[in-house]
Amino acid sequence: MNQHAQKQSSTAPLVSVVIPTCNRRSTLERCLNALACQTYPNFELIVVDDASTDDTPQFLERFVADHPDLRIQALRNESHAGANPSRNRGVRHAGGPFIAFEDSDCIAEVDWIQRLMDGFVSDRVAAVTGLVVDPPPGNIFELTFKGTHRLAKPGPAHRLIAGNMCVRREHLLDRRLDEDRADQPRHSDGTPDVSVSGRGDEEGLFLSLRAAGWEVRAVPDAVVLHEHHYTGRSLMRQAFRGGRSAARLVYKYYLPTRLDLLPFMLAYVTLPLILLGSWFILFPGVFVVGAVGALTYNDIFRKGKTVVETILSFPVLLVYYHVRLVGYLLEAVSLRAGRQRIKRQRLNAKI
Repeated sequence: MNQHAQKQSSTAPLVSVVIPTCNRRSTLERCLNALACQTYPNFELIVVDDASTDDTPQFLERFVADHPDLRIQALRNESHAGANPSRNRGVRHAGGPFIAFEDSDCIAEVDWIQRLMDGFVSDRVAAVTGLVVDPPPGNIFELTFKGTHRLAKPGPAHRLIAGNMCVRREHLLDRRLDEDRADQPRHSDGTPDVSVSGRGDEEGLFLSLRAAGWEVRAVPDAVVLHEHHYTGRSLMRQAFRGGRSAARLVYKYYLPTRLDLLPFMLAYVTLPLILLGSWFILFPGVFVVGAVGALTYNDIFRKGKTVVETILSFPVLLVYYHVRLVGYLLEAVSLRAGRQRIKRQRLNAKI
């Protein structure tokens, strides 16, 4: 290391990069190889193996031995805990005042950490989030998912993305990432189904920070490639799981019904009015038109799809949101019926 690099390293704050992983040996290797090439001069890697049943532990041993110049901690959960408990464990072992999070199926660009750190433009910025890009769609289901994590522009963020964010450690010690999310789906042999995500692991943290008056900023220049591929089954399981997690978030924080699902809910609630007269079809019709318009706007202007891509994927997207609605309603009923226990809390400030 030359003198200039040594000086930079001595003055740059330590960034602890936490990567939860489970049965993703091949993508984890690409993830860590990319992190080993980061331009930021002062960081450590904390990999939390969530009870993988593949050769992840052996790979991590070799990777640590092959990279003696990298600061790496390889932790292992003896039983499957889930993504957020693994992230929280990584936070507890972190030595840096800044904690960056990346998923093990993501590949960071070489300046990823530096770009994230550039987002902390003042002491009022508690967290920054970067851009997650998708590989070229290989089927209609991946086309439907395309652009889900897209950030339109730099500045105030309207959400955090768990697979690409950096948070001041002090805030993570005060507010842990939610651990009361919907249970991880499993294969028939009992191993976790890592093809399914969509849990909204980061939403509670975002809401809590914003309610407390802290700034959260978007940095689209901090880019990772998300190597997560979808089939019809995995996409719909994600929709169902995402709906369940959305219901838990709404219940935990006393939030209003999710706006993305509300038009569909109102359409079905007003549908029986048709029995009073055919012209009453206007009521559910208006809500259906509103839902279609909102989804179309979101796909084109927020996700960045072309008009043709939006038209091609729209039938799958409609099914996706109906499956999401089913998961949301079933979980909401279960929570209201007291079948599950979640510690609830009100966010005192206006988001």
